[in-house]
Amino acid sequence: MKSRILAVAAIVAASALALTACSGTTASDTSSTASEKEPFDFLFIGGITGGQASLAVEEIAAVKVAIKQINADGGINGRPIELETLDSKSDPTEAVSVLQKRLASGKKPDLVRAGLSSTEALALMPVTTRAGLATYTSSASPLMDDTKAYPYNKQVSAANVRQVELGRTYVEYKKYTSLAVLAPEDASGDATAAAVDSVYKDSKVKVSVFRYNPNDLDLSVAYQRAIAGKPDVVYANCLGAPCVRVVAARLSVAGGTDIPMFGDTSMAGSAGGPAASNPAEAIENLHVLIFNGMLVQPESKQNEYFKRYYTDLSAQIDTNAISSPNIVYDGLRMWAEAFNNTKSTDAKKGIAEINSYKWPAGFFVSYGDAAVNYDADSAFPKLPDNAFSVVQVSPLEGGQYPSVDVFSPKVKK
Repeated sequence: MKSRILAVAAIVAASALALTACSGTTASDTSSTASEKEPFDFLFIGGITGGQASLAVEEIAAVKVAIKQINADGGINGRPIELETLDSKSDPTEAVSVLQKRLASGKKPDLVRAGLSSTEALALMPVTTRAGLATYTSSASPLMDDTKAYPYNKQVSAANVRQVELGRTYVEYKKYTSLAVLAPEDASGDATAAAVDSVYKDSKVKVSVFRYNPNDLDLSVAYQRAIAGKPDVVYANCLGAPCVRVVAARLSVAGGTDIPMFGDTSMAGSAGGPAASNPAEAIENLHVLIFNGMLVQPESKQNEYFKRYYTDLSAQIDTNAISSPNIVYDGLRMWAEAFNNTKSTDAKKGIAEINSYKWPAGFFVSYGDAAVNYDADSAFPKLPDNAFSVVQVSPLEGGQYPSVDVFSPKVKK
């Protein structure tokens, strides 16, 4: 399926504009079309500029796809969704500042996509919670998994500990006996380090954790430290631009690519994937953990949810990597379904519906054909084995990974 390229600059400029609503009707109110009702305000907060700008471009494109589709189906309780964006400049302090100014200036938004990184999401949560705002993020941090502190939030991505658990399954399948973990000195890295301690505590695999400054332009020293003990494999956690530098560091150290490396879903979802920004020799012995929505499937095998989404998304942008777009798209559709089912936009009712609703297999395009569900005990989704794979890094095809050297983890649910 071929994409039509849309200039990035045009997308960023357009992201600040509200979408024009499509008309529709609801079963509960056939006398009024969606376009005649007060709009449903969806607020996107993220780094439209700064280090996460490439992620924001693709996420905003996916948001627009979700809005177009939901509005075509009647909106949310007959209300057309309109997009509002706030630029955090990829900085958590700025994210809080722009949200506080927004809340002080007028009517509260109906739903918030709160930050692109774990650091931003954690900074925003107290503000959105005090305001009683329905929210979702793609953060994998266990600090987000506090349903009492953040009762109006649901996560769409896999919990950090779940990803490390899947990584252990891969390590043991490959019969590796020693593991070096590279994690950034930030909230995401803290979560990774804690998850590694928990997941590997009863393992025979020797594990060493090494931290790096994600703002350093040269990560060769950090990588040298990680491989000095000659581990069997390196596990790398990163987000955005640092992923490029983590992979590049393998070429800066003698024998750096001789040691296998595998990255988590954040590395897999970096713009264009690791193969786009690094020479071929840098991606030797490199694998990534992916959500199965990132795995290339023939069109004949794509389910109805993914096919509709991917057709519309690839008509908007040249898809660099669809992991982050998948998640932001899924989150908006999830909340829209919950609000429509409850015939309300009350955040508490929406959360209860998300927890109790039996979501159709394949509804969440991030996870392929997997049946994904939620419960009240966790903010994170319950993800079955067939939601993930580990795949060899190679150039992406339409934002997805070709099926090369695929390992399908088998872990406890």
